[in-house]
Amino acid sequence: MKHRHALFVTALLALSTPIINAQQAKPEPAKNQEEKAKPAPTQHIAKAGPFKIEVELDALFASPADKEHKISLTPKAWADMTVLSAVPHGTRVKKGDKLITLDLEKLSKAIEEIELGEPAAKLALKIAEAEVTALEQTTPVQLATARRNKSAAEENWKYYENTAHAEAVRAARKSIQFAEQSYEYSKEEYEQLKKMYEADDLTEETEEIVLRRAKNSFERATENLRLAKMRIDRDIQVTLPRQKDSRKTDAETNDLNYSYTIQSLPRILEQKRYALEKARHDRAKALKALKNLKTDLASFDVRSPADGIVYYGFSRRGQWVNAATIIKKLIPGGKLTPREVFMTVIETGSLNLAAGVPEEKLGHLKAGLKATAIPVSNPKLKLNAEITQVSYIPGTFSAQFSTDVGKQAQNRRLYPGMKAKLKVHVAEYENVITVPNNLIQGNSVWVTEDGKKQKKTVKRGASNDKVTVILKGLNEGDKVTTK
Repeated sequence: MKHRHALFVTALLALSTPIINAQQAKPEPAKNQEEKAKPAPTQHIAKAGPFKIEVELDALFASPADKEHKISLTPKAWADMTVLSAVPHGTRVKKGDKLITLDLEKLSKAIEEIELGEPAAKLALKIAEAEVTALEQTTPVQLATARRNKSAAEENWKYYENTAHAEAVRAARKSIQFAEQSYEYSKEEYEQLKKMYEADDLTEETEEIVLRRAKNSFERATENLRLAKMRIDRDIQVTLPRQKDSRKTDAETNDLNYSYTIQSLPRILEQKRYALEKARHDRAKALKALKNLKTDLASFDVRSPADGIVYYGFSRRGQWVNAATIIKKLIPGGKLTPREVFMTVIETGSLNLAAGVPEEKLGHLKAGLKATAIPVSNPKLKLNAEITQVSYIPGTFSAQFSTDVGKQAQNRRLYPGMKAKLKVHVAEYENVITVPNNLIQGNSVWVTEDGKKQKKTVKRGASNDKVTVILKGLNEGDKVTTK
């Protein structure tokens, strides 16, 4: 029953708690305005009596900073934080209780895909490393071979251009000469045999055979000469020039290939090295992404850091400033934003008070002043309070108070966000002389004695908007007047 009541109060406060400064800015009653409108007194008879200054403030109960555990998520890689369920606003939890459940199916699949691709990526990296190692060993050898081949090709071309080509032409011409000589020899032999055998009246069978062979040899020599002239003429006119051009083209091509080789091989090696570095970088990036995703997966298991009560959003000086926005995100299908405080777990126990301070009251306040706090929910309860800090930031003047509520806050049904009325005890005297403020000039006043005015130096004490305490320099019965 108590728990349900706390939830009701909390929800009610989230909807109804006004801004403190706005409360402080309410117009004063007409009676106070009439009192202010009264003319200032022109004389005053000093007399002693009780005097006190109290500053009334509206405040909100708030937990000490070390008792508020703000819950937010700061993922390293995964931004999709879709809510499946969350503990209700105002739920009492134990340390370790699960606060929220997120939809982690996509995240789990992303981790699984990276893990499945990791062996192939690791193997590809090893292959790239082996390829670079091989190129680092073979590239110098290939460059040296290319230089030797270029040198040999240049020597071969130079020799062919300066010697071998001319010798080939000379050999071709010599071939014609040899063919002509063979022809002449065969012709002469055949003619001589023919004359010799024609001189005989009768030719023996053997002689006929010899003559026929000589004739055949002559005919072959004749044909060989004709063919040799045709072949050698083509060699000199076409084949050898083409061969020379081809050798020259080969030499030029070899030069180009050499230039390409000495330029490309080092660049290919350099390219492979860069590719290897990129592969290493990509794999390291993938491993880091995998690590970050696993870290995110673990961080999405949101547990309560302490025993306490769950509030949506975060508080500022006792006000739950973003609860209305957060409650829309903590429904099924809602999406959380990174670094956004979406819950606060407040340990039950001691409570502080936070109050906005109107500027005209700010001068009365300082750390250490005592105060009395009366909870709006329980007007009969009076709590002792003390100012711990005063903020002088323009537009947000405020004061923080400690209280003696201690661990009785829960028993007294006091929770962060509840309102209280504060009376700050600025000053209190049992018997002291006071003088209207308009009759005091600096540290002096004018008094009338025997119908004459004279100036007296006084020591001033506490002051409100009407009178000031005179600690020294006046006696009871003195007539204080204007100058």
